[in-house]
This record gives sequence, structure tokens and C-alpha cells, in this order.
Amino acid sequence: MPDPADGEVVLRDHARWNSASRDQYIVEIGQYVVHHDARPDSTRSDRSGPDSVRVPLAARSPSPLRDRHELRRDVLHAVGHPGDSPEAFVFHGTAGSGKTALAQDVFDEAVTRGVVGLWVNAATEVAFRAGMLAVALDRGADPGQVEAARAGRRPAADLVWQRLQSSAEPWLLVLDNADDPSVFGDGVWLRRSRRGTVLVTTRHGSAPPWQDAERRRLDVLGLDDAVHVLRDLNVTGYDQAALERLANGLGCHPLALTLAGTYLGQRLLDPVTVDEFLQRLRDDPNGTLDEAADPDERDLRRLISSTWQISLDTLADRGIPEATTLMWLLSCYAPDPLPLGLLHAQRLELTGLARTEPPLPTRRADSALQGLMSQSMVAGLKVPGDVGRPAVPSVQAHALLLDTVAARIPLDQREGILAAAARLLDDLLHDGEAEDTYLDPQTLRLFTPHTLSLLHRTATAHSAAVPKALDLVRYLRDQNRERGDYAPAHLLADAAVRVSPSVSAATEAELLDDRYELACTLADLGRYAESVEKHREVLHAREARLGPDHVQTLASAHALGLALYGLGEWAEDERQLRRAVEGRTRVLGPADPDTIMSTACLAEAIGEQQRWDEAEALARTNLATSETAHGPTSPYTLAARHTLAWALYQLGRLDEAEALASATLTEREQSLGSTHPRTLVVRDLLAGILRGQERWAEAEAAARSVLTIREEVLGPDHPHTLAMRTELIRILTGAGDLTAARPLAVLNREACIRVLGDEHPDTHACRQACLDVFGPIPHDDETPETGHDKDVQR
Repeated sequence: MPDPADGEVVLRDHARWNSASRDQYIVEIGQYVVHHDARPDSTRSDRSGPDSVRVPLAARSPSPLRDRHELRRDVLHAVGHPGDSPEAFVFHGTAGSGKTALAQDVFDEAVTRGVVGLWVNAATEVAFRAGMLAVALDRGADPGQVEAARAGRRPAADLVWQRLQSSAEPWLLVLDNADDPSVFGDGVWLRRSRRGTVLVTTRHGSAPPWQDAERRRLDVLGLDDAVHVLRDLNVTGYDQAALERLANGLGCHPLALTLAGTYLGQRLLDPVTVDEFLQRLRDDPNGTLDEAADPDERDLRRLISSTWQISLDTLADRGIPEATTLMWLLSCYAPDPLPLGLLHAQRLELTGLARTEPPLPTRRADSALQGLMSQSMVAGLKVPGDVGRPAVPSVQAHALLLDTVAARIPLDQREGILAAAARLLDDLLHDGEAEDTYLDPQTLRLFTPHTLSLLHRTATAHSAAVPKALDLVRYLRDQNRERGDYAPAHLLADAAVRVSPSVSAATEAELLDDRYELACTLADLGRYAESVEKHREVLHAREARLGPDHVQTLASAHALGLALYGLGEWAEDERQLRRAVEGRTRVLGPADPDTIMSTACLAEAIGEQQRWDEAEALARTNLATSETAHGPTSPYTLAARHTLAWALYQLGRLDEAEALASATLTEREQSLGSTHPRTLVVRDLLAGILRGQERWAEAEAAARSVLTIREEVLGPDHPHTLAMRTELIRILTGAGDLTAARPLAVLNREACIRVLGDEHPDTHACRQACLDVFGPIPHDDETPETGHDKDVQR
């Protein structure tokens, strides 16, 4: 029977091995831990090293190497010139980024060039030391010396490097899966040699042992290379667009691409489309991708469900268990850069994260974040600030990592994590809020994706935090729309209406408000037909529930009129806006801001039907009412003045129209900025007035400035962009620059027919502009000159 000391060694070695298995679970070929007995069994093998150091001890990638070509070239150059190489090359990056696959490719190519390839699994201290001693044997060490080093009777690292330095052949030594820097002791195991090159793969890119090495981060693949990976894996029967959707849905992550490609390429009895697969991925990211793995797969690094858990377990073993809680928190947000200010200590104190398991005390948050960065689970970066503002320190994680981590949050911890995530966002976004204040564009841009992600996470979990997350989405929806950022406003509005009332606990009035806002954002995007349909539904529901003269019912009538204007249905537009004006006058009074806005829009609907004198009279009265009630520079007065300027322009009173438009433009630029849609609509009008005055150069400059911004912000096919392009064609034609006008005319005519339809008034206007370009067609004085954008303001 072994004595107590021997038994203690057995237990200690088992404990260390079991811990490493739980953390890494790497398939060790023929490797095991020696167990010490009082009398060794003479039949037991005394071999304690790997079966080979001449072949990579890792599964082969089923796809050829994609991307990474520059990095591969640099390492192979160093392998061919070891005396000029740095201390070591380090491939680091998040789990599944292809570090080992690239190392294998370099290893194989080096061997074909006559270099001795040596491969050591550095995942655990046991495996690493055994592998390095096997390298010493391979390089000619005396077995007795190796045994002495194994027993601690001589320095093991010195022996190994002595043999490497005296090697007659050049070598490449790969130290794979070196995710625990403590395995390398104080760095004595990494040395520079003129005889060979060391290549380390690790998730820990900033560890002290390789501070002086040539560190190269591996990130996700480019889209084209990601699609090639899928094709390599026999994912056939899908067009390029479908494969691009799949690659983007996987974040172009190499391991995820391999698993998904295997899954789709081997389906026989139950083939699925790309869209079906992506839906399964959204529902169960872990199970869907792990289903593609070999049923006998024991390497947890090759399973999506566990590959990142390995890093979290490693951090826990290093005394940073709170890194797991912080990663859970981050998984509530989007894979976009997340400003570090969200995690400020004062905000974290407001949450219950110190009571989670494991707890995340505020004083440990920084070390937890450093730990996640050390394992390449998150990356630090600085997001460029807006003009005149500093860069924003942020962190970012891969989408698939966030999805898989979120799916693994224990049920008894999930509610606390989601509540904390909502509290942090709420505190940051409402910090310093006051009446009539708005979030700056930079904040909106940075936090919109995270707010959307939080709503998705809370709604999926049926969390009690859904109402808070939904309120944040509504808040940013309104803020984005007020700023003129229509695309994110629509995303937020659409997300709000998709939340089930059974989860959000929203009232009927709140549900109608969300549908109303969605319809408004559709109109902002130029999707007028969809907007009209939804506004009609909401208007009928509000009439039935609230009555015909309720302020919300009247708001729906006003908004419906705006959407009808976009369709060119001006008679129906006038009917709805007249109802809004009359109702708001009765309920709110003629000087109320809402009444003034509806009156301005009504004047535009009347004018579009060629009743210009009536439109001018109504607009002039409305302007006087607003100036008296709200002053000359209020946003309502500016809208009323803009409408009057437009009516005067159509009546041919250009000088008076220019004075009003120029004054309005100056105020808009000061209050909203030069690129806001409500500023652009005035400059659009001014371009038309300048054209009427035959001030061609000024008119062209104004038109081009508006067109450039609209193409960039709204898109080349937005109805407002098309109308502005038509105006520019008119200006160029009037100036005699037919060379510039003709290609624009061809482009715009096709786009107007495709987007607006052949019978839309703006299509007719564009067609007339084309005829003017390509031939001297007499102008029909009865043909309305369209292209004006209604000055929409809530």
C-alpha cells in the first residue's frame, strides 16, 4: 500500500488534471499523468510524453486556408531566416478564429521546405512540460538527462533550449493553445534562437511571456473568404446572395462557418434553406451549430457551446470569477462598440450585480474586464468622435460569442443580469435630461444598437425588464426621428411593435402609439403606400376607441395626410388635413403648434391642386398667427414661413419668396444644422427659386449640396432624392449644360418609374425634365411643377 505522501501526490496530480480537463478538454494522443505507487508495476509503461511532436496534435480543418495570406507569408519568411526573426510569433484572437488552423498550415509548408516541424500542446502545464521534454529527445538529448529534468534534478527549460540551439537542422516549434500564461513560468520557456522559430497560438494576446514577441491578432474573415469557406464545405444549391446572408449571420466567424458549412453540406433527410438555418441559429445558437460537430467530438474548443466557456473557466481559476458575470452583462448588448462609460463605477453601483452568483462588485469590474480582454473575448477600441469631440473608449465582442454566452446564462441569474443591463442604459441615456433637450447624434449612433439588442434579449426571456427596455427603444425612436435619422428610427419603431403585449404589458393606447410611430417612420423613408395603410388602421382604431376629436385621432388624420401627399393623392391629402385643422382648432385653438403645422400642410395640399392664391392666403394668415403666438424663430413659425415662400415661388413672386426662404434657411441651419432634413427642404426650395431667377451657378450649387446629402443619408432612390435630382436636371438644362444633364435624366427617369410608378406626379415631372433635355419640347403652363417636399415636423 502506498504511504500517505504517495497518496497525496496521486490526489494532487488528479486534481490538477481534472481542473485542466474541465478548462480545456484537449484530446491528448497517448498522453497521461504518471501515478506514483510504492512499488511500480513492471508491466506498466513508463512513457509519459506525447506519441509525437512531429505532427500537429489538432484536428485538421476541413476547409483550405482562407485569408491570412500576408501573415502566413511573414511567418514563413521568418522560418526561412531564423536569425532575423523576433523572439516568437504569437497568433492571438477570440476562440474559433482559426489560430490553430493557420499554425497547421504554416507547419505543413515549413516541413515541405525542409524545416523540422515540432508541435507541442501548451494547454496545460502537464502537457506542455511533457511535450517540451519530448522535443529535447527529438533534438538528440540523452534519455537520462531528460529523466533528470523530468524529476527536477536539472533545469528542464535549459535542457530543451540547449538541444534546440545545437540542432543541426532548422526547426519551427509550435506551442498550441497557450491560453494559460502561467504554464510558461517566468518566461524561461520562451527564448530566441538562430536555429529556429517559435510560433505560439493563444487567446491571451497581452500575456507577459510574449510581450516582446511579434503578436498578430486573428479576426473574423472577410465576406468573400467566408463564402469560399462555405463552398469548400460543399454548401451547394444556394446562390451567392444566400451564402452572403449566411456568412453575415455567422459574423464570418471561422469556427461557426466550418460548423454551419458542415451542417448544411451533409444534410440528406432534412435539407434546410439558409433562412431556415439562420432562424434556427437565432432560436438556439449553441445547439444548432454543435449539431454539425462529430458526435464523438471531445475537444470542447471545437464546440460553439463550450469554446468560450473554456476562457471563462480559465479566468475563474485565475481568481477572476466575476469575469463570467461581466460577460453575461455584455451579452445583453449588441456586437457593436460599447462605450466604457456605460460601465462606470457609479452606474454599476445602481445595479444588483454585486448580489449575482458569481458576484460582480464594482471594485472588481476593471479586473474582470481586463480578464476578458486577456482571453480575447472582448477587444478594446476607440471609436472616432463626432467633429470636435474626442474618441470614445469602447469594448466590442463578436456577435456569435454574445449569442452563445447569453443562451448559457443560468436561469436563476438571468433576470438580475437583464435588469442590470436595462438600468445601466436607462441611467446613461436619461442622465442630464431636461424638457426640450435632445440626445446628441453621437450618443444616438452608439447606443441605438445596444438598446435594440437589450429589447430582444429581454423579450426572448419574457423578462420583467421588458417594459424598461421597451421604454428605452421608444425614447431613442423619438430622439432619432427628431434628429432626422430616419433609418434607425424605423428600426426602433419596428422593434417596438414586434414585442408581444403579453410580454410588454403595454396598454391598448400604447400599442396604438407604437403602430402610429411605425407608420410615421415608413413615411420618413419614402415608403408611402405602407405608411398610408398603417395610418388608416390606426386612425380607425383611435376613432373607435377615443372619438373623432381626440388629439391622438387628429394626429392620425394629420399624419395620414402627409403620407398621402407622398403618393401624390392631393385631394385625399387635403380632406384629411382639413379635418385635422378644423378639429385641432376646436380642441386646441388656432395658435396651438399642432394646429399651425396642420394648417401649413393643408396649404401645401391646396397648392398642389393648382389653387395657388388660396394656398398663399392660408399660408400668410397661418404665418401671422404663429409669429404672434410663438415668435419669429420658433420651429412652427419657420414651417409656416417655408410654406408661404413655396406658394409665392409657385405664383412667380420670386424676390419675396427668396427673402422668406433665405431667412428660414438661416434659422434652420442655426437650430438644426446644415444637414437636417428640415434644413435641406428649405435649401431645396431655394434652389428652385434661384433657377427661376436664372442664377444658374448658385442654383446648381444649392441643388448639388442637397442631392449629395440625400443620396448619402436617405439613399439614391428615396423619393426626396429623386425629386432633388429632377430639380438639378432642370437647372443644368436651363444653364445649357446638356452634357451633365443627359446622363442624370436617363438615370432618374428609370428610377422614378421603378420606385414611384409610371403615374406618380413626380414621375411625370421627371419625364418632362427629360424631354426638355433631349429636345425642345414646349412647356405646358398647366402642367404642375412638382418635386416639393412637405416640411414634415411633429
